Amino acid sequence: MIPTSDVAREQALLRDELLAAAARVIDAGDFILGSEVDRFERELARTLEVPEVVAVGSGTDALILAFRELGIGRGDEVITVANTFVATAASIVSVGAIPVFVDVGIDENMVPDGLRAAVSSRTKAIVPVHLRGRPADMTRICDFAEQRGILVIEDAAQAIGARHRGQLTGTFGRIACFSLHPLKVLGACGDGGFMTTADPELAHRLRILRNHGLQTRDLCVTWGLNSRLDTLQAALLRVKLPHLHSWIERRRAIAATYLAAFADLDVILPNHVDEDVHVYASFVVMVDKREAVRGHLRSAGVETRVHYPIPIHRQPGASGCVVPPAGLPVTERQANEILSLPMFPAMTDGEVQEVVAAFRDAVERRDQARAVP
Repeated sequence: MIPTSDVAREQALLRDELLAAAARVIDAGDFILGSEVDRFERELARTLEVPEVVAVGSGTDALILAFRELGIGRGDEVITVANTFVATAASIVSVGAIPVFVDVGIDENMVPDGLRAAVSSRTKAIVPVHLRGRPADMTRICDFAEQRGILVIEDAAQAIGARHRGQLTGTFGRIACFSLHPLKVLGACGDGGFMTTADPELAHRLRILRNHGLQTRDLCVTWGLNSRLDTLQAALLRVKLPHLHSWIERRRAIAATYLAAFADLDVILPNHVDEDVHVYASFVVMVDKREAVRGHLRSAGVETRVHYPIPIHRQPGASGCVVPPAGLPVTERQANEILSLPMFPAMTDGEVQEVVAAFRDAVERRDQARAVP
């Protein structure tokens, strides 16, 4: 079976370097906020062209800490989308705020035209999600927010290295939040996350907030969280970071092969603005009769996933969210059609061609079945 992702294979390529980095940390006994964390933050800041990176325990923690530091709390409204992972909305709710959903476009990202109707006197922030590693229209979103004095916090969990009109994701909002989950474009060997900001004083406060609110070992200046990226994870990520650009280019090359091979099929392929850079954290197509197509692919030895089959506002555990009177028709339609094909840098060219052949055959079989009266 060709998997949608293969973390073990990717780690194996760097095994010796990763083990050496782990041994370095173990030998030093420097496990909590050690020197490797500071080095990782500085190296990552240079890579992402941002003044400040603050590493934390997870991408979810990054969102929660960002909301807390920016004063978003009980009764405030935060505009976002419902087609992302539940952590985006859960983080809003965790600080006492209310998620307000807007619909998405063909690119699966927030439609800026929907923001006007979603704004109220309680709107405190907009959280665009760069879903799949494809940047949202940050130009229009930021212009809208600036005119109204609304904060922008980027959920860039899947979009490290992506660019909108030449500018890297993570450099638009007051704070941007990234995940280092093992399945991300840059993934830890465990969980992790980080925030980016252009404001050194804000970064200083976030570092205090991530560490129990401690200004020094013995002086607590605010109520904080225990959300510190492990020194061990930082050391392992420093091994991986130099490969980030080549991994992104490999993802884009696989995507280019898919896009060319599927251009004539009756499916909706991922699109993006020409001047933007999509990093393809996943390669998602939209297909009618999805389960039939998945069945054919499974029989051909190709794994697929659905990210995500149930929009947040339809989740049993979600309550108190605000949905437009007209609903979220595009979000719901796409949830029934989206399909993630194999996409990871360690894929061989042979595997890519196997996926191409299997997907074309699966779609053609679907079309033949639809043609039968």
